[in-house]
Amino acid sequence: MDALLSVNWIALLVLMIALLSFKALNWIAYRVNWTVVILISMVIGAVIGVVFASEGNTYLVWLNLIGQAYVKLIKALVAPVILVSVISGLISLNDKEKMKKIGTKSVFWLLITSVTAIVVTLVVGAVTNIGKGAGAVFADISSVTDATLSAYQEMETSFDTILLNLGPSNIAADLAADNIVAIIIIAVAVAVAYVSISSEEGEDKVLVIKKLIEAVKKVIFNILAYVIDLTPYAVLCLTACSASQRLSDKEALVHLVVMVFAACLIQSYVVNAVILKSFAKVNPLKFFKKTFDAQATAFTTTSSVGTMPITIDRLIRKVGVDEEVANFTAPLGTTIGMAGCTCVWPILLAMFYLNATGQSWGVSQYLVMCFMCLVLSLGSAGMPGVGVITAVSLFSAVNLPIAAVVLLIPINNITDMVRTLTNVTDASVCAAVVARQNGLLNDEVFAKEDEKLEKGEA
Repeated sequence: MDALLSVNWIALLVLMIALLSFKALNWIAYRVNWTVVILISMVIGAVIGVVFASEGNTYLVWLNLIGQAYVKLIKALVAPVILVSVISGLISLNDKEKMKKIGTKSVFWLLITSVTAIVVTLVVGAVTNIGKGAGAVFADISSVTDATLSAYQEMETSFDTILLNLGPSNIAADLAADNIVAIIIIAVAVAVAYVSISSEEGEDKVLVIKKLIEAVKKVIFNILAYVIDLTPYAVLCLTACSASQRLSDKEALVHLVVMVFAACLIQSYVVNAVILKSFAKVNPLKFFKKTFDAQATAFTTTSSVGTMPITIDRLIRKVGVDEEVANFTAPLGTTIGMAGCTCVWPILLAMFYLNATGQSWGVSQYLVMCFMCLVLSLGSAGMPGVGVITAVSLFSAVNLPIAAVVLLIPINNITDMVRTLTNVTDASVCAAVVARQNGLLNDEVFAKEDEKLEKGEA
């Protein structure tokens, strides 16, 4: 009897509701397109999360387990997907000069997204006078203990550390840790060596490597296809867990959250729409529709790295970005750029603090802050929690109190969702632009996928 009483019956009820919803989603998936299925799963998840919100998410424990299992499953594919995809793409390209162009243009456009995000954030912060009258938020700043401050100070990232962390140190360790830039460097080195040997000694000398890479790639992407089919169910569970979170009732913090969402959405859909139309020469609305499930996954998982396999798949199969660009630029975008976490978030926190405490900065101080954000955008991991690290690093660099970041931590998880969406959207847009500029964007694939979606095919 005691065992029965100790069972969390409401959690089991929520699990049953979720399983029935999975069944309904599976039925719906055969009748409407994939984007609609994802939207429906988000709506169902949001309703479940709001209705069954509880302290510590105890009623959603099973949904959280399913969601996190999906995240771990897709993260397990990250390293092998990047490694074999980049090697395969560059080997098929078989052109060192084109490799160089793709690399330099990818970095250029990813940094451009950081620059535009900085401008958007400064404008949003200035127009709304964010943080004005919010001094009460920092009234307890002196209560932050030295031990807490020390723990956060250890998160600081210096410029030389950023540069050192970009390179590989141990192949096995880098693969295990999903060190994206290191994996890309390793893959590029293998591809360049292959092309060199192929051109100097003949392809027959290394053809076995190419066949092995292609075989492994085929197996991995077949596994990935099965995992992607699980996305609506995972999105439902993850959305439910996110929707159940309660925002602080402090009006100033709510305003800050709204402004972070506003800046990120402007960057994601307004600025990127202009970039897509002007430089990629594609219809922005169609592009966003084609990559929506990657954005939804980013929003719910708060992991650019975890979303990457889906991002690459959508860029190749729906947008028409050639494999060599999609497999290079999208992964690079999980560590370079990352505008939502390295630009929007830390700058708005800084402006919020300055206005709340009545401080006035000059142009030179703002320029220093913007430059530091660009430095931070050179190498940040696309994983949950990176926003805290970048905020601490920026506050330390511009001599603002780290304790202020600590007091704003309660809203980090809520804003992390839209920040990750921005990171993934920026990387996808950059991939499309780089592909167009290198003649590697297939307009027929873009149009063909539109026809399929209109017919209701996933």
